[in-house]
Amino acid sequence: MNRPDVIAFAVAAALMVAAGNALSQTDGPLKGLDIKKTGLVPRYPADLVCPPLTSFYASWDDVDGTKRDEPHSGVDAGRLGDDILAPGPGVVIAAWKANWGWGDEGALLIQHRREDLGLATGPKFYFSEFDHLRYDEVRAFQEGVRIERGAPLGTVFRPGGKSRYLPEVHWEVWQVEDEDATRWSLNEFGARHWTNKTAHLVDPLYMLSLNAPGNDDGSVDIPVFEGELSYGAFRGFTYIFPCRDKRS
Repeated sequence: MNRPDVIAFAVAAALMVAAGNALSQTDGPLKGLDIKKTGLVPRYPADLVCPPLTSFYASWDDVDGTKRDEPHSGVDAGRLGDDILAPGPGVVIAAWKANWGWGDEGALLIQHRREDLGLATGPKFYFSEFDHLRYDEVRAFQEGVRIERGAPLGTVFRPGGKSRYLPEVHWEVWQVEDEDATRWSLNEFGARHWTNKTAHLVDPLYMLSLNAPGNDDGSVDIPVFEGELSYGAFRGFTYIFPCRDKRS
């Protein structure tokens, strides 16, 4: 953001209200969360082919067309083997073997400071969680290691590594006031999971919208990471996948 002017801040604040942030995280995967639809949808660059978002925030529709038991806490995206990129600078909190009921899989949690995302106000931190990864691809990430925007994180796999599930990466974004309030425990499947009483869910598409004004139809112009560009004045997140030229 690099110190937005008053008008830009007002627009961003209004969009945050529209994004319908969730209530604090409580015991259990999503128990007690008020996940509200934001109406935000992606608009990909016309000259590029991008791995798509396949299930939106707060949606009741899963990637395979079935109905969920609870509204979606993030977005699902990508096709099998697609490279996943860091949406912004940050620090690795954890890389672990997770299980959300589909089987063992890799998970990665990254902490972003608001200053690293060019944001002058708002929550002190944002957490990005990536699920349904290959554990062998993320196990090498060490706690506290610095991650730069656009750094490779892994590739799209399947929930629990099971071939009966369609490929996807699940990406959640949490706004967090107190990083020290993060606690780890075991879930009902005997795998590690975290809670933080100051954490609130936010639509990842909102974070992708911060660098450019929103569109009247609720669409968000997807900002694609370009390694040759400087992101010193960039606000928010860039897309978690590389895109290719349609002519290639």
